Amino acid sequence: MVEEQVHVGGRLGLNGHRSALVAATASRYASEVACTSQGRTANAKDVMSVMTLCVPSGALVHVTAIGADASEAVRALVNVLSAADPA
Repeated sequence: MVEEQVHVGGRLGLNGHRSALVAATASRYASEVACTSQGRTANAKDVMSVMTLCVPSGALVHVTAIGADASEAVRALVNVLSAADPA
């Protein structure tokens, strides 16, 4: 298992657009990937699950992945979550 914590970037937090980017990014990897925040865990490959986290800007998200490409998956999700607001 690979895990890392990241603060959500941008002023909009984990809104619909960023949730879709998280799910699309996680879906590129074979590993099981999850995001946890404020005591709730979401399947990172499911956009609706990610959206239910309702993570505000600056809040901490714990990203975990299990599988052959877990390191790459976690690194990619950390980049998406920590980035400035997507265009």
